[in-house]
Amino acid sequence: MKKNPIPAPVEGPSDADLMVEVAQNRSARALEILYRRHRQVLRSVIMRVLDNEADGEEVLQDVFVQLWQQASSFSSEKGQLLGWLIIVARRRALDRVRRKLAYQAATTRFEKTAPADLPEHRPNVVDREIRQHELNDLIEELPPAQGIAVKLTFVDGLSQREIASHLSVPLGTIKTRIELGVKKLSRMMELAEAA
Repeated sequence: MKKNPIPAPVEGPSDADLMVEVAQNRSARALEILYRRHRQVLRSVIMRVLDNEADGEEVLQDVFVQLWQQASSFSSEKGQLLGWLIIVARRRALDRVRRKLAYQAATTRFEKTAPADLPEHRPNVVDREIRQHELNDLIEELPPAQGIAVKLTFVDGLSQREIASHLSVPLGTIKTRIELGVKKLSRMMELAEAA
């Protein structure tokens, strides 16, 4: 049975005080203290969702990048920092899983529709570049809003939340655009296979 990490007693400045330092003074020292203080608990939360250490480390770093970027919007009156960090960590880990599954599904569909006259498919650089170029061409045929959302998801690897923030569009709208875009891509690939 896995041990749940128990946060060590807090020594030094409180989380709220450190967040003020990060928000107002952009204090890297305060961010480092928060990282050291909460990384074990957050890593545990992340690894319950992911099965890959490297992905887990990336998600953990993403959590603290988000903390750095959104420090001024944190309010200790709304709750404890660790609770907020756990929610962010879990969401980011789930976004990573969804993105990988969607990428695998799109890759599988694309490989099924690859032209039969290409040499035997081997995972080499040229083959990947050909597939990437063909996929980019198909994405260009989507309505612009859907094409941008799909490209940011599958080519640039951004999460849905990151895309919503980047484009200043509601998260639900981004999810719909990606879903519609992927459905249209699937149809285009099926038509290409039938041709």
